Amino acid sequence: MNRHLLTALTLCCAAASAHATPAVLDSTTQGSLSIGNATAVSFSGYDGSASVNTGTLSQGYTGTLNALTAGTISFTYLGHESAYSNVFNFNGQHLYQGLVTGGTLSAHIDAGAVNFSFTNHGGLFGLQASTYANGSSIGSMAFMPAVSTAKYGNFDFVIGFNDKRPGSSVGDRDFDDFVVGVKFTPKFTPPAIPEPGTWALMALGLAAVAAVSRRRA
Repeated sequence: MNRHLLTALTLCCAAASAHATPAVLDSTTQGSLSIGNATAVSFSGYDGSASVNTGTLSQGYTGTLNALTAGTISFTYLGHESAYSNVFNFNGQHLYQGLVTGGTLSAHIDAGAVNFSFTNHGGLFGLQASTYANGSSIGSMAFMPAVSTAKYGNFDFVIGFNDKRPGSSVGDRDFDDFVVGVKFTPKFTPPAIPEPGTWALMALGLAAVAAVSRRRA
């Protein structure tokens, strides 16, 4: 390739990339959702009605579910394995443990930690209740990334709640007592306008391409 033309194309490419922000993702980040303070966790014994929808899961993360930008988040009930009457709480709405899966809650949220919790009803007649909020009770829930289901589609994360018997600090740690899938749609934001320096670099590159083209003609 002509050396001058190569230089001109390099300038144009540099201008195009000067304003780009590279995205580096690992399994703790799915789309615009991420697990903060993530700690990998492996477990066994995941079964119950949730496993019918998700398959058997055995790895995930403890930590805090965060939205990296504003958008719409939805939570879908996928099943349970607990004999207790657990509840998922979000935005003043609730998903209740039951026989029918597929119930969904959704709302617009801002960037930051997602405000949801699980309520564990245990003890005699389920009268002893404890609530575990996102990020405040590490070990009571695990986040499993990029889970696909035949019935409800793909989820950015599946959250498995691990309930506890009254007086127990650990529970069975199989994260299938109440399971919900999470999907997130970011709010659309117009692309940023290039800075003056970027425009100048692009103009210089285009001018160089034009000059080389005239010279070759």
